[in-house]
Amino acid sequence: MMTIALLLLFGTILVFLETILIGAIWAIGGVVCYAIAIYLAYADYGTIGALLTGFISILAGISAFLVWLYVIPKTSFGKKIYLNTVQDGKAPAPDFKLLIGKDAIALTTMTPSGKVEIDGLPYDARCESTTANVGDKLVVKSANSFELIVRKI
Repeated sequence: MMTIALLLLFGTILVFLETILIGAIWAIGGVVCYAIAIYLAYADYGTIGALLTGFISILAGISAFLVWLYVIPKTSFGKKIYLNTVQDGKAPAPDFKLLIGKDAIALTTMTPSGKVEIDGLPYDARCESTTANVGDKLVVKSANSFELIVRKI
């Protein structure tokens, strides 16, 4: 009986370690411990003992996961490893509309796309009708979320 209890405890510890140290080897070790405990329970106590040990194994594995999910985040260790800020997953789109009408200088050859400089900052741009060489003076005619549309002056 003591061997079965120790195997269940050790298996639960290994399953819990899997939540911290990923790699599946810890969970596999825990499941093996559970399987050996169930086998020993069957050998010593029959089908009812094996079923009870299996139920305890499942309950212990789920409990280890729930402790990690709900208890650990509230500890000082959990606060160090969990994300503490809210992320909405959206990057702010630049407002290129404010650049319409500004003068630009071609930083790269624009055939038709390239880089331009406006007020000392580089931007991706597309030349509207023709190509532009490095240093050409341009003006921003329109803009969308991804690029500026420029025209030679």
